[in-house]
Amino acid sequence: MKKKTIYSAEYRRLVKHLREVREGLGVTQASLAAELGWPQQKLSAIEAAARRLDVFEYFALGNRLGLSREQALAMIPEPVAPRRGGRRRPLRS
Repeated sequence: MKKKTIYSAEYRRLVKHLREVREGLGVTQASLAAELGWPQQKLSAIEAAARRLDVFEYFALGNRLGLSREQALAMIPEPVAPRRGGRRRPLRS
């Protein structure tokens, strides 16, 4: 069975980095969630990697944290695909 991205190490690093940016700005979950129109519990679940961010939420969150689109994109790890033998390789276009 395919592993969901929410459980991947890459996703966990991404939400950890977002939390570190928020904390570095001295912003609370409650105040950031209120600015986004979200319940605080939603942001808490995202930061705990218990809830997946969709692309629109990701960019809205990044924007509220002062990240440009380019900075937000740079935070996203390069996607990888499994290889035969269990090894992973970067996806190429």
